[in-house]
Amino acid sequence: MKDQSHTPPLETILFVEDEPLIRMDMVEFLRQCGYTVAEATDAKGAMEALKSKLTFNLVISDIRMPGEMDGRALARWVRENHPSVQVILTSAYSRSREHEAVENVSYLAKPYTGQVLLARIRKMLGQPAQ
Repeated sequence: MKDQSHTPPLETILFVEDEPLIRMDMVEFLRQCGYTVAEATDAKGAMEALKSKLTFNLVISDIRMPGEMDGRALARWVRENHPSVQVILTSAYSRSREHEAVENVSYLAKPYTGQVLLARIRKMLGQPAQ
């Protein structure tokens, strides 16, 4: 059901997640909330999307992904190449090397609900909480 409680946002989000069920559920939820959402399964796909003609406001990425680059490295690349794009990193691992801080990046623990993710997105993009 579409969230009718506010004017739909105009922001575009890139959702990077290799787990298909998480990606499909969250992408669909965010689209129902009015966001334009592109998706990628790894950092390489995310970088290709970020180099496209689309303008992204936010990247949400899992830390652990297949390929040569993990989510932290992707976040650093985004910070260097697209400094105006906000980044949220997610992880199911609370105590590990994964939580080495990346400057100006928000972290969200898995599992999370759509509402928790939405609240974090609104905070990161300076939108009013609902």
